[in-house]
Amino acid sequence: MDTDSTARVRVEMTVTEEVTYEFPLTVDVPAEVADDVEALTEHLAGDDSLWIDDLPVTGGEDVSLSVNERVLERVQLPSRSEAA
Repeated sequence: MDTDSTARVRVEMTVTEEVTYEFPLTVDVPAEVADDVEALTEHLAGDDSLWIDDLPVTGGEDVSLSVNERVLERVQLPSRSEAA
């Protein structure tokens, strides 16, 4: 077997990542949860529409982005017509 030869192939991959984001954000919340970290956390966890659109998926200023785990779930070769 010739181990020095290579081939270039086009593939479709499915990768699952567990990512941790740390970022500052200003949100509007009910006054009764504003000064209670546990109640605030519960409120924000229960209504991700308050912050999900502001999730800095590509990083940014004052953003810490860490990939905790990455798993290659699937590799598939596209059909010949898609690969062309």
